[in-house]
Amino acid sequence: MNSQRRFQWLTGAMVLLSTTTLAVTPSRAEVTTSSPELETEVAQLGVGSLVDSLAAAGDMNTLLQLAELAGMADTLANDGPFTLFAPTDQAFQDLPQSVVNALTDPANRDLLQDVLGMHVVPEILEANDIGNEVLDTLNGPVNARVQGNRVNVGPARVIDTDIPANNGVIHKIDTVIVPGDLQSRLDERSTETTTETTTETRTETRTTPAPAPRSTPAPRSTPRTFPVTW
Repeated sequence: MNSQRRFQWLTGAMVLLSTTTLAVTPSRAEVTTSSPELETEVAQLGVGSLVDSLAAAGDMNTLLQLAELAGMADTLANDGPFTLFAPTDQAFQDLPQSVVNALTDPANRDLLQDVLGMHVVPEILEANDIGNEVLDTLNGPVNARVQGNRVNVGPARVIDTDIPANNGVIHKIDTVIVPGDLQSRLDERSTETTTETTTETRTETRTTPAPAPRSTPAPRSTPRTFPVTW
C-alpha cells in the first residue's frame, strides 16, 4: 500500500471511529436529564433525614422518642442544616430517674425542649471542623474542647462522628447535656406544685360545710295535777 492510499485508509478509519463514539456517547443534556428509574436508584442509595439516621442507628431511640414528645421531631426531619450531638440510650439511663420523670411530664415540655436544644447547632460541623470553641446551640452556648483525638462537648464525650443525613450530620455522645439551672427550675416547679396542692386542700377544708348538730328533742313536761273538788 503506497503512502497516499494508506493516509486515505487511516483518515476513513478515524472518521468511522468518531461517528461510532458519538453514537454511543450521550450528550450533556441527556446526562443531566434523569429518568425516573435513575432517580429511584439514587434515592435508595442516599441517606434520609436526621430522624431517619437516628432510627437506623438503633442505640439512640430515647432521643428520638423525646424529640417527638417535645414536638421537635418534625424540625429534625424537615429543617436544617443541623449538627446534632446525639446522646445514646445509655446516656439517658444514666440520668437520675427523677429528672427523667420530670422531663417526660407534659407540664415540663418547655424544659425538655431546652435540654434537647442544647444538642443542636444550626449549621453543619463535621468532626474536623470542631475545635476549642464555643458552639452556639439552639439553647445557648456550649463549650467544645479538643485534646488529641478526644472531643468533648460540654460534659459529653464524642464517641462516634460524622453520621450522615441529608439535612445535617450526627455526632454520637455519651452524656446528656443539660442547662446549668435545670435542677433549680425543677425544684422551683416542684415547690409550686406542692404549694398549690396544699392551698387547694385548705380551701376544700374551709368550704366543706360542718355537719348540722342533731336536734335533741325537748323533754316532755310532767302534766300538772290539780285537786278535784266536788
